[in-house]
Amino acid sequence: RARELRIGFLSRAAATEVLAIAGAELRASYQGDLQMHSTWSDGRDSVRAMAEACLARGYRYAAMTDHAAGLPVAHGLSVERLRAQGEEIARVNQELHGTFQVLAGVEANIGAGGDLDVTASDRQSLALVVAAPHSGLRDAHTQTTRMLEAVSTAGVHILGHPRGRKYGVRPGVSADWPRVFATAARHGVAIEIDGDPSRQDIDGSLATQAVEAGCLFALDSDAHSVDELWYADLALAHARLADVPVGRIVNCWPLERLRAWLEARSQGQPE
Repeated sequence: RARELRIGFLSRAAATEVLAIAGAELRASYQGDLQMHSTWSDGRDSVRAMAEACLARGYRYAAMTDHAAGLPVAHGLSVERLRAQGEEIARVNQELHGTFQVLAGVEANIGAGGDLDVTASDRQSLALVVAAPHSGLRDAHTQTTRMLEAVSTAGVHILGHPRGRKYGVRPGVSADWPRVFATAARHGVAIEIDGDPSRQDIDGSLATQAVEAGCLFALDSDAHSVDELWYADLALAHARLADVPVGRIVNCWPLERLRAWLEARSQGQPE
């Protein structure tokens, strides 16, 4: 059982090898990381520090997606604190003088019934919403309905770490993934490949099914500090193993196209 919970994970060395062999185009096209956390929730560095570190990595944009209030263990943000963070993000963008853009986002928690802990009106006030499961991750019963509801919700842009699996600890959500991916593709919701070494969720094998379903993808670090931004490399490596088309990776889009997709999804429309 323990061995099963370690299947589908890459070491940093293996990811580096994958990208060295076949990742040049993807690396050159990657323009920004769309899931990370700051000291506003459970991160260890400020919005400004994360932005400057992303800029140093050659990114053109990033999304700050601290946890919403429904996850108190991660110091989730109330509506008031979320708005205050948005004001700080605006100040950081002004201070960076257009050299880099921080998008104001949130990581919303998917409830047992597929509902989110961020209201429809609050979702529309944000540039980006990552919806992710943080409970029921050891439940062996199928949770297809829960995940279908999440990707069908207006204002959701990315299905974050879809299974919620953890290396050697839990398998995560069980669902009819081809059906979930097909629904996400129809609604224009991107499927995340989360590069956190303990998550790597979804991995290359499941990502292949999402490719076949016609999904968009988001390749993210889920970094909680500047030192963890390299986790994005693991996400990129899984994308290469699954032959994800670069054109379907939202992190590879110029900011103007990314904004157009974000706005369309905020209104409940596909790209």
